[in-house]
Amino acid sequence: SAFADFVVTMTDENGVTGFGEGAPNARYDESRDDDAVALEELSTALAAVEGVAAVEAFCVAQPGFPALRAALSAAAWDLAGKQAGEPVWQLLGLERASVRTSLTIPIADPEIMLAQARAAEGFGVLKVKLGFEGDLDVATLLARELPDKRFRYDANEGWDKEHAAKALEVLGRLGAELVEQPLPAADRDGQAWLLDRSPVQLFGDEALLDLEHLDEVVDLYDGFVVKLAKAGGIAAAAALMTACQERAARVLLGCMIESSLGIAAGLHVAGLADYVDLDGFLLLEADPFSGIATDGDLLTAPDAPGLGVALAVAP
Repeated sequence: SAFADFVVTMTDENGVTGFGEGAPNARYDESRDDDAVALEELSTALAAVEGVAAVEAFCVAQPGFPALRAALSAAAWDLAGKQAGEPVWQLLGLERASVRTSLTIPIADPEIMLAQARAAEGFGVLKVKLGFEGDLDVATLLARELPDKRFRYDANEGWDKEHAAKALEVLGRLGAELVEQPLPAADRDGQAWLLDRSPVQLFGDEALLDLEHLDEVVDLYDGFVVKLAKAGGIAAAAALMTACQERAARVLLGCMIESSLGIAAGLHVAGLADYVDLDGFLLLEADPFSGIATDGDLLTAPDAPGLGVALAVAP
């Protein structure tokens, strides 16, 4: 594929195969090549691991490589579901999720961003990437031209606290639903200062990778972006979402740029989230997997066994 994702497979003695997608991100010191080396090193130990609970325990014991662990987790759940004849959400004891996703408007020339926002028919919520010179002018333009849309914003660590405070006043007046990661994740003092002044919900993304670090940052944000490729898998993400809500922090279930395979893994636990941003597969020119039911912005978890997706048939 043209992007950095990869697929891992797990096959049982009967030839049943589970698939899982890894979406490594350089922001978390992970690359496809690094994961390939790590998987080779872990392969002998992995061969002796059997069953989804054992795979998840194995993943928890591995430091680093969250996207690789997410791929292994997803493959194990996909295999277990196929073996049991049940979808993953059922194995987890959850209800079948049917959720509305936002659609991301990436950074581009203002005219292009407006054209993309206008073209997002069927999507009630748009997530606009900010953190560039003139970003508030673009946000104001989009909100004015598309009054029927709701907007979320992602600054991607792109502001300092003084600019962020002014930006949040503007975005608050525009009716912003939430803003992701306004300041660099490391600026905890600045974030505490900003949270006290913000008229808009502030969500941490790069500031929180996994459950182990939740208590360090839980008081600095209104909520957190949880991603399987960041948390390290299905069970890890579900545990993190539950822990956030137990601490009165809201949850946005997000994704990387992933195919239907990676998105499906998140969709099976999407019912645990307050907000959903699972549009990664919609941003691909060609999706190698299929199986997610879409109706505009409404995504419904597959009810086929396992993750419920399969390799797409070439036209």
